[in-house]
Amino acid sequence: MNKKLLFIIILFCFFSVDALAQQSLGDFNQDRLQLNKVGMIVLSSWAVGNMGVNGVLLRNPSSNEQGHFYRMNIFWNVVNLGLALPGLRYSLITDPGSLGLAETVGEYHQMGKVLLMNAGLDVAYITGGFLMKEMAKTREKKRDILNGYGRSLILQGGFLLAFDVIMFTALQSENKSLINILEHVQVNANSIGLVWRF
Repeated sequence: MNKKLLFIIILFCFFSVDALAQQSLGDFNQDRLQLNKVGMIVLSSWAVGNMGVNGVLLRNPSSNEQGHFYRMNIFWNVVNLGLALPGLRYSLITDPGSLGLAETVGEYHQMGKVLLMNAGLDVAYITGGFLMKEMAKTREKKRDILNGYGRSLILQGGFLLAFDVIMFTALQSENKSLINILEHVQVNANSIGLVWRF
């Protein structure tokens, strides 16, 4: 076998192995969009399930407090569904290969910030729920509504806190892949590009 041909084959093998080891920008976006899609399906399912179950239970509540609890769960999940559906749609229609490096980094960090901000709000919802239950002890006329709404805030805030923490943790597990991609970015006066060195 010709030495030049053998050298080219060996070089090609090294190039192929290294290229396979590196995650491309499109693959990274595919994984990120898949994570978002799964998250939005979970949130939508929670919302639809809550609206259905609480709607049925609201027909014959065992008490006024229960009625307020069911009603608040329905209202809360109308909002959840309104937030989940656009996110799901975006994940389904976005071509992972169409996102450039700047868009990818921007969307990755934006998603992380939103999840952290939401987790903070979730803690506030849970705290608000406990405060409403405390207020119910001294407000006889509003006891049922405060207890019902308070229980709903604790339940819905608790679910959303768990959801946001799990989503943030899953998103952060992709951080190493993004750093690996960014390590191969080369910037010069005329262009920005991805470069793999051998």
